[in-house]
Amino acid sequence: MSLVKYLNRSVGETSKKVVGRVCTLKPIEAEHCTIRLNDGLNVIGRSKDTGIRDARCSKQQLQLKVDFASSTISMKVLGLNPSSVNGLMVMQHTECELQHGDILEIVYNRHPYEVVFNPPPVNIEATGVDQAANVRGCSDVEKWDSAASGKLVIYTSAGVAPSDKIAGYDMDGTIIKTLSGNVFPKNTDDWQIIFPEVPQKLQRLYRDGFKICFFTNQGGIARGKIKLDDFKVKIKLIAKKLGVPVQVFIAVGDGYYRKPLPGMWEHLVEEMNDGVPIKLERSFFVGDAAGRPETGKGATKQRKDHSLADRLFAHNIGITFYTPEVHFLGKRIEQWDKPDFDPSSVHDQVPQFEPDDVEFTTDKCEMIIMVGLPGSGKSHFCETFLVSRGYKIANADTLGSTQACLKACRRFLEAGQSCVVDNTNVDAASRQKFLQLAAEMKIECRCFVMNLTVSQAKHNIVFRELSDTSHSKINDMVFNMMKKKYKTPTLEEGFSKIYKINFVPKFASDKDMRLYKMYLLEK
Repeated sequence: MSLVKYLNRSVGETSKKVVGRVCTLKPIEAEHCTIRLNDGLNVIGRSKDTGIRDARCSKQQLQLKVDFASSTISMKVLGLNPSSVNGLMVMQHTECELQHGDILEIVYNRHPYEVVFNPPPVNIEATGVDQAANVRGCSDVEKWDSAASGKLVIYTSAGVAPSDKIAGYDMDGTIIKTLSGNVFPKNTDDWQIIFPEVPQKLQRLYRDGFKICFFTNQGGIARGKIKLDDFKVKIKLIAKKLGVPVQVFIAVGDGYYRKPLPGMWEHLVEEMNDGVPIKLERSFFVGDAAGRPETGKGATKQRKDHSLADRLFAHNIGITFYTPEVHFLGKRIEQWDKPDFDPSSVHDQVPQFEPDDVEFTTDKCEMIIMVGLPGSGKSHFCETFLVSRGYKIANADTLGSTQACLKACRRFLEAGQSCVVDNTNVDAASRQKFLQLAAEMKIECRCFVMNLTVSQAKHNIVFRELSDTSHSKINDMVFNMMKKKYKTPTLEEGFSKIYKINFVPKFASDKDMRLYKMYLLEK
């Protein structure tokens, strides 16, 4: 009997066994069309029917023998260029089996499709990772969720199960790297698994009872540089290539869900682990944003890490941290540079003034000029310390301009009321306008300089934006411009005295205090 006659007879027999079953290759990329497969022998490749015009794809790229009865496909690569199944390369003349849900790339890293049997098979024997999943009672359905009005997006692949121990990973630079060799990916297709050891390591952890979770910052989605739908396709392909169930938390844009802040982890704990308490001492996080300095020269040169976000994310949570090289390759722990500011060291027992012999009297009128970068606590100090002592506040942001602020000060002083200029006043020129007014009206002018580091001022800005949404956002460009202009005040400018004011935080709640004492800055 000829092969064609045998195959035709097989088609007739299996069609009788399974009535109404359909098998398709469902496109993962929008430009491709669905490919419907017949029960029996199919040959697909570059053609009008598939819509594939890629010269790397042969007209007869794949031979697919579909069996409706068992919901399987026997595949053989006919084309010169390799294909792939679930991220594993399949060379010419090689044969393998496809099942419902597998990801088939007709040409390796090109033209991805999902194998779909409808109705799907109901009793598939589980082996390896799937067998571990069945034991742990996990879901066999993948799903997408979102939270915080879309600021957090979560992908849960089929097979994910709750666990009391989490193997957490950053994604870019930790699980994957660019295929192009660029620092940043050119598009959502520009990726490959970073080390050959990654899939095996994750699969072993999964079999050992860990839940595999990715936590990734993707600000480009909020800025419109990356389409969310395209990124979702990328996530599914990565999960398939790894061959292990994963739960992926995607922070879209800025805010509490972006690392190093713990929002993604807290959502996992509260909403995405089926109520199973997580043991921090048995969990860990791996990431490449670890604060490592540049090392080596020439061929051995290693770039400086772009931030500390991953290391500080683990610190904020309270779990062990590793770099990808240590975790996957077993390399020695690397040197890293600690942040300039440690928020956990802040307390409210420091003296307010340096020196501490500041006097306030009500029998004479004076002007105080505040000096400090945005976020240094000037307004907080004025409201809590000076207003209660009868000082009138003049603030250019509130009044609309420096000129309006000068007019307000003149009005207060003419009425015999002491006033405080609550502006940044970072340079001598901006301070001189108010000093001239004080000299003209023959009153004393003192200077109060906020005494804190640039890093703590930046930390305060982030904390203020997170805890009080009424504050306007201060972007890095404005802050850096102020920092560049900053000149330390001197008595030669015309001040009678200059005092340093220590920043003493006051919190509205224990929740705010806990937030403040976390690392909020990525660098």
